[in-house]
Amino acid sequence: MQQSTDTVKKLNSNEQHSEYIRQMFIDKILQQIKYNPDDMSYGKKPKSVVLLSSEYLPKNISEIALHCKSLADGLVDKGINVNVITPDPWKDGQVVEMGGVKVHYINNSIKSYSPLTWALTLNMEIGKAVSKIVYEGDGPIDLIHAHQWEMFPSALMLQSALKRPLVVNYYSTQEQRTPFVNNLYTDSVKNIEYSASNDSDKIHVHDCWLKSEVMRQYSPKNEKVNVLDPSKRRWTSDVVRDYKWVMQNCNRNNGH
Repeated sequence: MQQSTDTVKKLNSNEQHSEYIRQMFIDKILQQIKYNPDDMSYGKKPKSVVLLSSEYLPKNISEIALHCKSLADGLVDKGINVNVITPDPWKDGQVVEMGGVKVHYINNSIKSYSPLTWALTLNMEIGKAVSKIVYEGDGPIDLIHAHQWEMFPSALMLQSALKRPLVVNYYSTQEQRTPFVNNLYTDSVKNIEYSASNDSDKIHVHDCWLKSEVMRQYSPKNEKVNVLDPSKRRWTSDVVRDYKWVMQNCNRNNGH
């Protein structure tokens, strides 16, 4: 009888050890792919995203243009429908599909005498392009992602009108671009950057220094600002992770 009991205990011990080993491997794999099954941020990813950018390939070859093109391609690879809205007076009104990404070209027909008035008056053209996407094209938009301050006024308008989450990218701040300059123009741009930091659902920057500057100048919550370096391997996966988080926590149809 004692021998039988010892045998059962030994078998139970072996099973527990095997289960421990299995769980250890599972935890290691989940850690490597940065996925936590108990984390509510990993909800449903958006089906359709609109990217707003004043610069995009091939018209522009800049940090913003390269970043947006890489992001758009990465989102398509992950099964997300992507519409990019970007100004190009030579292609105004055209919609060009590049690698699954639909690029909508617009032009500001109002003569502008500064980047500020250009950005504010471009609102109308962006609004019309989004209306065509929603009512004549791909249907409802799940999330808006705006890049740099020129796109923030339009993004904030769309966020309110469509009641959809908003992610914003800062590539620099006005204080960084024009240090020691204080006038009505710089104050207006700073107010736009502040509004975006306050009203958006998630803020993306490319390095820790810029995160510290955005937080110092505009005081968003620390957890709202994420550093996503596009030179890193899994950065588009991290973007989608944040998209899932805002879809889960900031859907304005269910209250903010």
